[in-house]
Amino acid sequence: MEQLIHIRQTMIGFYKKFEVIINYLLKFIVGMFIFSRINSLGMYREEFEVLFSGAASIAYLALVSLLFTISPPSVALFLVAIAVTIQISAAAEVALFVFLLMVLLIVFYARLSPRRSMLMLAIVFGFHFNMPYAVVLFAGLFFGISSIIPIVLGTAIWYFLPFFTNLATTLVGVTDLTGEIDLFELPVVFMEVFAQIFGQLTTDFNWIVIGFVFAMMILAVHLISLIAINYAKDIAIAVGAIVGMICMTMVVVVTDLDMSIGGIFISAIFSALLVWITKFFDNVTDYRRVEHVTFDDDDNVYYVKIIPKVTAEMANMQPKAKTAGRKRGVPIPPTRPDMSRYSTHMYDPDATYEDDSR
Repeated sequence: MEQLIHIRQTMIGFYKKFEVIINYLLKFIVGMFIFSRINSLGMYREEFEVLFSGAASIAYLALVSLLFTISPPSVALFLVAIAVTIQISAAAEVALFVFLLMVLLIVFYARLSPRRSMLMLAIVFGFHFNMPYAVVLFAGLFFGISSIIPIVLGTAIWYFLPFFTNLATTLVGVTDLTGEIDLFELPVVFMEVFAQIFGQLTTDFNWIVIGFVFAMMILAVHLISLIAINYAKDIAIAVGAIVGMICMTMVVVVTDLDMSIGGIFISAIFSALLVWITKFFDNVTDYRRVEHVTFDDDDNVYYVKIIPKVTAEMANMQPKAKTAGRKRGVPIPPTRPDMSRYSTHMYDPDATYEDDSR
C-alpha cells in the first residue's frame, strides 16, 4: 500500500506541475474522438462535401476539436449540435428537428448547469464502450443527486440515436434531398417527421426503464457516501454496482431488452473498479487514526469526526552520518583556530596563538 501511495503522490505532483497543458490535451483528444465519430455518419449535403474530402477533412477535424478544447461546456455542446446537423443535413427535416432539440437542451439546461451537462456526452460514450455504469457511479459519487437529470437525458439520446440515423437514411434514400430545399414543402414534411419521432417516443420505453435504474444507482451511491461511517465511499461504490447489477438483471428478464446478463456483471464490476481508482487518486484517508472531537459555544454543541489523509514523503531521506562516541579517557582533538583575523601574518600550523576574544 505504501508503494501505491508513492505512485499516487508522484502522479498527482506531475499533474499539478503541468495541469493546464494536460487538461487542454485531454480535452482536445476527447474532441477529436467525438467529432471523428460524428463525421462517420456521412449524410451531409453536396455543399458540405468540400469539408470532408482529402486533406480538408483533417483540417476540419483539427479545427473543430481545437474550438471544442478552448470553449466553455455550453459552447462545446453547441459545436457538437452543429456538427451533427451538418452530418445529417441531407435529411433536412431530421437535421432541423435534431438541431432544435439540442439547442433546447443547451439553452434550458446546459447553460444553467455547464459542468453537469457534460455528463450527457459522458454517458453516451459510456454506452459506446459498454461501460455506462462507470459514468453513473462517478456521477453519484462526485456530482450527487443533481446528476440524475443529465444521465437520464444522455440515456434518452443514446437510445434514440439509431432511430434518428435510420430515419435520416430512409429519407435520403426515398427523396432527393441533396438538391434544392422546397421551403413550402418543408413544414409539411417536418410535421410528418415529428409525428414519427413522437410515435417512437411514446412506444419505446426502454430508455425510461434504464434511466430509472441509473437514478436508483445514483441515489444509493450518494446517500451511502454521506453516512458518517468508515469507508463510506468505498461501500457506496460497491452498493451502487450491486444495485445496478440486480436491477438490470431484472429488466433483462422482464423486458425484451437485448443485453447479456454476464456482460452486465462484468461491466458493473470493471466500472466499480475504475471509479474506485478515481476515488483513490482523489483522496486516501487513514481510518486507523480517526478522532472524534466535541466542543461547544454559547449556541451550539459540535461533534466533529477527523479523518487524516494519507500522504507520502517524497523527499529522499538521506541517512545522518553517525559520529563516533567519545570514549572515557580519550581527549577531544583540538580544532584549528580561525586565522581570518591574522591575515597579515603567515600561518604556521605548528605555532600557538592566543585567543584574545575573551
